Amino acid sequence: MDLVAQPRAGAGFGIGGKVATTAFVFDGSDKPLHLSGAQKAAVIVQMILHAGGAIPLSVMSEATQVHLARVYASMGPINKATVASVLAEFAEHLDAHGLSFPVDTSAALDALEGNLSDSLLARMRQIHSPTLPKNTWEMIAEIPPEELAERVSTESPRVAAIIMSKLPPAASTNVMDLLDIETANAVTFAISETGAVQSETVDIVAQTILQSGDVGTENGAFTAKPVARAASLLNAAGATQRDAVLDALDTLDAVFAAQVRKAIFTFADILTRVQPTDVPALIRVLPGDELNAALKAGSEEHGSVVDFILENLSKRMADAIREELGEISPLTGKAAEAAMGKLTAAIRQLEEAGDITLITIEEDA
Repeated sequence: MDLVAQPRAGAGFGIGGKVATTAFVFDGSDKPLHLSGAQKAAVIVQMILHAGGAIPLSVMSEATQVHLARVYASMGPINKATVASVLAEFAEHLDAHGLSFPVDTSAALDALEGNLSDSLLARMRQIHSPTLPKNTWEMIAEIPPEELAERVSTESPRVAAIIMSKLPPAASTNVMDLLDIETANAVTFAISETGAVQSETVDIVAQTILQSGDVGTENGAFTAKPVARAASLLNAAGATQRDAVLDALDTLDAVFAAQVRKAIFTFADILTRVQPTDVPALIRVLPGDELNAALKAGSEEHGSVVDFILENLSKRMADAIREELGEISPLTGKAAEAAMGKLTAAIRQLEEAGDITLITIEEDA
């Protein structure tokens, strides 16, 4: 006797041991049943499994596997005409189908193994599935700043923005100092366009630099938003260059420029944004000579900031620092800006690590 369907009668076993209502029951009809796409797929799966074959269903998404399994568990009996109709349609589909290719890059490279050179295959696998160490960008920062600046200058602004955003603050400072103003403007503005950059893209950029920079190797891409990254980049720049870049940003995107201005943290901001109780942490984050250079440079234009720092140290330590500052020659120009920049960069690193909390300045109503 043939099998035929009647909607929703009988019971079978569903997923997880639950009772599932079956879609079809015996009825004696020899007319093909109308099946959904998922039900047709279940028929094909059952026929292949019944013939002793195997289907790599695991390549499908888990949601698709669950849906197919639930349909499969709820099918119940179907007649021969329906089976023949499904198999005929499936055979027609196979006959019309030309070629199938791997569904992703990894599978494609596996399929090409033995036909590409081993070295090329290894490089392509590394680029498309890089396994980079956590300190990748610290390793890249060890490349001479002249080489990094040259790469930044020759890359597209967006790629250059990725590089400058991912470099540690000290390294980005050194590279920024070597860029011409036009490149610096373009890179800083491009940061506003990298908010949706994927971590895979950043990994590929890093991998390319590691290969060309001869550095050893070991996923959202950026944890910080574009405004924060642009501000961090300009924090590391000298005052003259920072003002020039911000003026250029005003003409390109006034809103973004205003947001960056608000997010920038400079030496002068120490006075209003660093909590007095956090000052001792600041002096421990830099070597003594770098701290003294920063304070000496700051004393020329930002004496109140230096006083604020010293007043929130122990009297003994403050007196010792004042004595050391008296023996240092005055710093001016780029040397002064670089010295102060090291302290502000160190403060930002402390904030990012959660060791201190900067005071938020509210906008005027």
